[in-house]
Amino acid sequence: MTLEQQEKTIMDLRKTLLAMRRAAVLTTSEYEKKNRELEEALRLGERSPSPSTLEKRELQMDDIENSTFNAISLFDHKLDQAYAEVEAAVSAGTLGTSGQLGTQFISL
Repeated sequence: MTLEQQEKTIMDLRKTLLAMRRAAVLTTSEYEKKNRELEEALRLGERSPSPSTLEKRELQMDDIENSTFNAISLFDHKLDQAYAEVEAAVSAGTLGTSGQLGTQFISL
């Protein structure tokens, strides 16, 4: 492997790492918000005078399964978005600066 190929590989790995970090931060932020909403709904639901039915529990399990699928889909979407942002930053020469992408990207 030539020095040029190694440098290209290193840059590709840096871009991938930055995109994955950004996607993880964005996804985590959105799911922390969703989690707070669900905790609040659960807290309010515990005060409800009506007992939980089997059907209601099954619906809750379906919601959990859907949330898991949505979490994966959201991360994939955020990752694609982050890759595009990293590529744009590399093209603009702002990768690792506080310009275009703010402090989300750290110079490696």
